[in-house]
Amino acid sequence: MTTNPRSAIAGLLFSAVLVLSACGSGAAPAGTAADTASNPAETGTSEAVSTTMLEVSTTTVSSDEARSGFVSDVAAAAPILEGLTEADLGCVADRLLAEMDPAEVVALTRNGPRPDQASLAVAALGDCDLVVSVVSLGIGQSLAADPDAPSIEPECLLEGVTAEDLVPFLQARFESGAVDLDDDEAMDLLLDTPVMANMIRCSTEAMLGVSADAPAVCAGLAERLGQMMATLMDMEPEEGDEPDPFALVAVFRVTDEVFAWLVDEVPPDLRGDAELVRETTGRIGTLMAEALADLAEMAEEDAAGDPAADPAADEARMAAFLGMMARIAADLEADMDEVEAAASRLRDWTVDTCGDSSSMLFDLLTGMGV
Repeated sequence: MTTNPRSAIAGLLFSAVLVLSACGSGAAPAGTAADTASNPAETGTSEAVSTTMLEVSTTTVSSDEARSGFVSDVAAAAPILEGLTEADLGCVADRLLAEMDPAEVVALTRNGPRPDQASLAVAALGDCDLVVSVVSLGIGQSLAADPDAPSIEPECLLEGVTAEDLVPFLQARFESGAVDLDDDEAMDLLLDTPVMANMIRCSTEAMLGVSADAPAVCAGLAERLGQMMATLMDMEPEEGDEPDPFALVAVFRVTDEVFAWLVDEVPPDLRGDAELVRETTGRIGTLMAEALADLAEMAEEDAAGDPAADPAADEARMAAFLGMMARIAADLEADMDEVEAAASRLRDWTVDTCGDSSSMLFDLLTGMGV
């Protein structure tokens, strides 16, 4: 089964926070509030039980007891916090106790923060410089628990990420109380952070098997292929939308940049091949940009009328697009055998040097007719 890298890693992030937001969701001893709340028919409503517990706790729980209970119990209830030290957990408890009654801290330890406590809980983590650490721990645990997860280090996903980047995401997750792997709101919150780019780069490096002892060219290639994949994902149309032919120009611009870099990285006897392939991809991009400019004029003319009411306009644009591709193919036909041979030699070298996954660059070109 093929997994979209962005969805897979986003799922890991969301799963990590789900564990964090489920503080106290583990089994509680019989007779506790958690036990009776799961079977309200035995003792009345869970709300009544919680109210009674809170009233009793207010008179019997001291700040020291609430702090000690948080440090000793919250990690067992929320495995994501297991990796934090007692000093870390004590810091969070102190920040919570500065804003909450001891009984409320006890309830939070058992049940996790209520939606109205989300910002307070995240602020406590932030005051103790633990936001990034907590997310990193959660990602690591999620990766370890998923046998199908890519071999990615949490540090790679969080490279360049600050607590400020993650605070809105964590707060939203606490407020919702539930995590959906296709959560558009969470994706939007992470969109402008380094996390999204890291997802693509790190999954590409994992796919290429890039390690510390790999040739430097492989790390550079992985980085550039990650950028290429990011461009391809940005091109992906929304559900129900038609693919944008103008986005093809961006693809060839990115591949042109990869080959421009590759010219100086390949052995001397392959530099001519790299230059030829680069010139060809650049030429295709230029021809497509010129042809698509004509299509843009057609689209503007159609927009002056009512293109939605004229299916013939869509057919005319598609015919023009196919004609453009045919003209490009004819323009390149004379040199195509030489270009294909050069691309084949480059493919063999990159696969021998960096592994089979590095062929994705050439697979893309093959799909575009090079």
